[in-house]
Amino acid sequence: MPRGPQRGDFTGAQRQRLAEEKAQELADRQQEIGLVNQVDIVTEEEGIFDPATGAMVEMSAEGTARIEDLSQPMVVDEDPILDPSTSAQAYDPMKDLRPTETQQQARPTPTNSMEVVDLGEEPMTVEEEWKVIRVNTDIEQMTYGVGNEYTFLRGRRYRVPKHLYQWLESRGVVYH
Repeated sequence: MPRGPQRGDFTGAQRQRLAEEKAQELADRQQEIGLVNQVDIVTEEEGIFDPATGAMVEMSAEGTARIEDLSQPMVVDEDPILDPSTSAQAYDPMKDLRPTETQQQARPTPTNSMEVVDLGEEPMTVEEEWKVIRVNTDIEQMTYGVGNEYTFLRGRRYRVPKHLYQWLESRGVVYH
């Protein structure tokens, strides 16, 4: 059993007094789970950054929803104390290795190879002039073209012009 502070120990007496006053607040705070680092991780994974300024340009709707969910405090209920002598549900490690039942699908009827089938108008394809990429290594103050300086951090998503993507791809720094 812990003893109180020794006689004349002002710091120990203050610590004990504050611990008693803040005991309930501490108990309530220990049930909350802080997910501050998770918000930064979602921002890094879901955000699209501008390589010239390093500022985030766009955040996906899913990323915004995840950040909103993580911003709310989460309270964990008391953990039940389990008895190790009683077994919980039986775990079956072979469950996923059992053969599954297959269903046959009807084969499409083959067309006559001599018959001409009209597929409609040929679709017009427009190449995107932007690509969203991730690089596999940090690149600091890279000059590309006249007066264009870029900084890429590994793992972040960036929106870059297609010609810059092709140049980075030829150098082997685009993450696949």
